[in-house]
Amino acid sequence: MRALRVGVWCAAAAILSFQLFVPPIIGLSDQGDFARMIGRFGYAPEDKSSFWDAYVKRKYVRDPAFRYPKLEQPSSEYLFVGAAVLLTKLAPDGRLDIRLMGFIHMAAFLTAFWYLLRSTPPVVWLVSLLILTDVGYVAYWNSFYAEPASCIFLLLLIAETARPKVNILRWSAWAALLILAKPQNLALAPILIGFILYRLLTRAALLKPGGAERWIAAAIIIVACVFTLATIPEPLKQANTYNVVFLSILPESKTPAKNLQALGADPSLAKFSGTGAWSPGTGFDEMLKSGVIGQQLTPAKIAKFYLTHPVRIWRHTRALLPVAFSLRPEFCGNFERSSGRPPGAKSHSFAVWSWFHERVLGRAGRFVVFALILVPIFLRDRWLALLAASAIFAFLVAALGDAWDNVKHMFLFNLLVDAWLVLMLCRIARTLPGARPDPSR
Repeated sequence: MRALRVGVWCAAAAILSFQLFVPPIIGLSDQGDFARMIGRFGYAPEDKSSFWDAYVKRKYVRDPAFRYPKLEQPSSEYLFVGAAVLLTKLAPDGRLDIRLMGFIHMAAFLTAFWYLLRSTPPVVWLVSLLILTDVGYVAYWNSFYAEPASCIFLLLLIAETARPKVNILRWSAWAALLILAKPQNLALAPILIGFILYRLLTRAALLKPGGAERWIAAAIIIVACVFTLATIPEPLKQANTYNVVFLSILPESKTPAKNLQALGADPSLAKFSGTGAWSPGTGFDEMLKSGVIGQQLTPAKIAKFYLTHPVRIWRHTRALLPVAFSLRPEFCGNFERSSGRPPGAKSHSFAVWSWFHERVLGRAGRFVVFALILVPIFLRDRWLALLAASAIFAFLVAALGDAWDNVKHMFLFNLLVDAWLVLMLCRIARTLPGARPDPSR
């Protein structure tokens, strides 16, 4: 069994190394978010001829001006970016190579992957190898996006949860780092906090040793949630508000003027329907200056609108389902300009799972949503229910919290759906003749 575990881990290392380091290297081009991450560390692309040309840029040089301070937010991804910056000081020319980010992300991922292999049965290993080495996930390693932190810390959290004896403080650390990766990850906060408090407040938990550790664990997660909420940049909230109204609520409405009235805004603003905060023809700057964004249109009013119009939640869900299961960001290319590929070109190597997401899950999106809700109830399986609830929460937060860059914002949702599918496979394997009883049931 150990030989198989080592073989799977080595295969993962080889597949990742081939994609990330063998020319033409695979990565993700900048959609404008790199400056929010690497800018704080004082680096910028060496090639400044075009920042957003859908090509991967390999070299980064010192340039403190490459920043969007008002859009920056602390993230657990800083752990990996900071490590890359420290190692760059050893480079003779002082340039930061994107492959160094790939190496650091890969090293952290392989550590988490080994932990997962140690915590799960063999049926998980090969399926996880197929899923987690897919280019849809691996391309993020050669980038300055925060998604790698989400993947790595979710993997560690799942591995810790799967262990026969969970270290609750370590579990809470992985949960906190996952929440700190991206604001969208706050979707998991109710599940994580609720799970700990449920275990904590039961009579059995109070009588057993370790009750204090559970209180500390709950506090760690709550602090991470409060910190993430408090540090979301105001301009980002304003842009998200505009995007939700003018890229989802109005375009999906049969009566956009009435919807604007329900939100407390001038019905004539319907002329901006279909524009984003940073797209051509936007009314974002004008509305920001006049106070429409921030006074008339606010996140609270949007939340109230959806709560009082639940049909609109389902309508928006149906509109998103065709792209929600995609692992390949719409406007990101995977190659450098020197590869000779056209702008935005995507790699088709190691893309079987990406294909499955788009061609199978994407086309059966409604069925998948109903399966997430109904299967755990039918099977009376609490772990399937927790993963399903986490996936649904992640979907709703990404879908209703912004309407721009939808595929990237669904990253956590897709990881959780994959985890749910793997757990379903484990449950099926447990029903086969000769299988051992499932200790978690």
